[in-house]
Amino acid sequence: MQVNPLPQTQDILKIHSAHQERLAFVYVRQSSLRQVRDNLESQRRQYAFAEQAGALGWSAERIVVIDEDQGKSGAIPQARVGFANLVAAVARREVGIVMSLELSRLSRNDADWHHLVYLCRWTDTLIADEHGVYDPSSSSDRMVLGVRGQVSELERDNSVHRMVEARWSKARRGEAFTIPPAGYELDELGHWVLTSDEAVANAVGRVFEKFDELGAARQVFLWWRDEGLPFPVRRIRPRHSCVVWVPVGYRLVYQTLRHPIYAGAYVFGRSMTTRALDPETQRVVVGRTQRAMRDWPVLIKDHHPAYISFAKYLENQERMRSNHMMHPADESQRGAAREGRALLQGLVRCGHCGRRMYVGYGGERATRTLQFRCARVRALQVAGADCQIVGGRRIEAAVVEAFLQATRAAGPEAAALAGVTLRAEVEAAERSWQLQIEKAEYEAQRAERQYMVVEPENRTVAREFERRWNERLAEVEALRTKAAHRGERHRSLSEQEVARAQELGTNLEAVWGSSTTTIRDRKLLLRALIEEVQLRTEEKRHRICIVWKGGATTEREVARLRGNQHYATADETVELVRKLALEFDDAQIARILHRQGRRSGLGLAFTKSSICSLRGKNRIPACPQKPARDARQGPFTAEEAARELGVTMSTVHRWLRDGVLAGKQTTARAPWQIVLTEEVRRRLAGGQAPEGWVGLGEAARRLGVGKSLVAHWVKQGKLRAMRTTVGKRECWRIDVSSSEYRAQAELFDQISNTTIKEP
Repeated sequence: MQVNPLPQTQDILKIHSAHQERLAFVYVRQSSLRQVRDNLESQRRQYAFAEQAGALGWSAERIVVIDEDQGKSGAIPQARVGFANLVAAVARREVGIVMSLELSRLSRNDADWHHLVYLCRWTDTLIADEHGVYDPSSSSDRMVLGVRGQVSELERDNSVHRMVEARWSKARRGEAFTIPPAGYELDELGHWVLTSDEAVANAVGRVFEKFDELGAARQVFLWWRDEGLPFPVRRIRPRHSCVVWVPVGYRLVYQTLRHPIYAGAYVFGRSMTTRALDPETQRVVVGRTQRAMRDWPVLIKDHHPAYISFAKYLENQERMRSNHMMHPADESQRGAAREGRALLQGLVRCGHCGRRMYVGYGGERATRTLQFRCARVRALQVAGADCQIVGGRRIEAAVVEAFLQATRAAGPEAAALAGVTLRAEVEAAERSWQLQIEKAEYEAQRAERQYMVVEPENRTVAREFERRWNERLAEVEALRTKAAHRGERHRSLSEQEVARAQELGTNLEAVWGSSTTTIRDRKLLLRALIEEVQLRTEEKRHRICIVWKGGATTEREVARLRGNQHYATADETVELVRKLALEFDDAQIARILHRQGRRSGLGLAFTKSSICSLRGKNRIPACPQKPARDARQGPFTAEEAARELGVTMSTVHRWLRDGVLAGKQTTARAPWQIVLTEEVRRRLAGGQAPEGWVGLGEAARRLGVGKSLVAHWVKQGKLRAMRTTVGKRECWRIDVSSSEYRAQAELFDQISNTTIKEP
């Protein structure tokens, strides 16, 4: 092995016995894995420094080679474990000399380099490279090391700058190619061309067709998943790449729709790398951010064959951006058709200020009131009033009526077009499955050929190829079965169904009101013809201007309802509030009315503020100040009584139903008012019963009646009783002497003791 030249005599004089008593660290590093694999001569020269350390006086057991940083760049601080261990050993005074082929191997940035030189200076550690030995404690050597570090960093910056500029120069010509996604390939001349795999090309084109039809990336993903079709993806393998078929995911569909390559555009620099210093860890944080389309450094249109035009690509991006739910600053977007009850969601525009009106709901889900609200002023101005709030049901009814009237004449033509569209959809689905089956059959035939060329005696290989062949055959059968099942779902319309569709085309009202027509279907129908609905509220009416696709308009008017006449709270509820206000505050009244399922005139649930407003409108005084209640007698609520008596809420409610415990309610679902006297506490709190009190069965026997009748007498107060505990069981103890039926019991005992003599 070639040994690096020994240092000069003046360098050897810098090495003392104190240095040789410590360790000699030989640092080996190459910046990339490619250099580790290909630049073997550099590795030999770096490992040769271990022999040079021995020539300088270090024994073999004191020479440490650090090579765990192979393939790691020195440009990023604190990214190399081996270098960190070296610095730690220097700080502990365990190192006499640090050796490396070039000082740039030790560091490519000032932070690591100056820190190492600083530690070597104060720990009397030498630094050596192929040019000589340096003593950091010497000012002249320290100056040389500083210059060498600056030159090393400058060299790195210059080399990186040259490579980056060369890459950008190639990108501006449209030649900085990367591995293309599924749907494209590189030909012999290095140009991008459409893939030769018909199945892949069909799948990519299908994504854009379904997006035109469904209008949302998520809907395309859901359709693809329901169909059970796989999705093509380019996988990067060592030294080559290939297209594989995987289960569809939303991210795959979204990236296909977002990638400008499918529009025939060459784009370079869609994202950029950012580096920032973390103030807490003092580390450089590397991230990537996406640039907006207007900031793309390189954009070359019509660069290669396309699946869609660039104008269509821009239209798709605008449509996807408008589908985002959280775009409060963009008033021009109406969003995707969603599952909410508002048919005109995203279509209504304020006729006063021209801003988009938002959908609002009030009350519980079953009775929510639909409203169109122009609340932009409130959002921009603190405590600002709404521009207008309009009830949505009658507005939507007027728009739907105009829509059905406008489409009535086009119904038969639409039905015929639907039949043509369905046939095209069935043919496209059959084509997709046929291509999948053809590809699976090819893989099965290929596995068969591989199995056939294997010598029969070579069973270890033959068994593996036989297994692969069987797997491919199973995949073919599974695809055929799935394709047949999908074909049953997507079949062409029969003549009878076509006639029925044409009949329904003349009666769109029936189709619109059918239970099989979803809210999202109705929204899509409206959006197919209506551009927007302009709404303007006047004193007595709402003016509606329907703007159709193409610019035509239709005017409608809806009479404005007066809130005092049509949305007043029921008189029965007002009277109940008047009654409850004598005993409860507004919050308690709201809870009672909510439990009873009562609603305000607007159909909203009552709140503390709405009860206060209702009292003010009807001149109902607030609950008067009540005197402090007795701490022992109450009155208590059911929950408080349960705590006082040491029982559960269900027990208290059962006692109230059975009459064992007295209580009253102002109205149903109102809090109970229960008075706990000392006698009631003694009877129900589970104390010790007096001597002579018996259980329910014994009391029935002594009184000569059934147990149910005894229990009834206890509830009515005709028998004194109390609750007590016997072992772990709670039961009643009854005073039989307190009953007026005692004489009847004694007579029963006399009869039972009489002996009847035989004649």
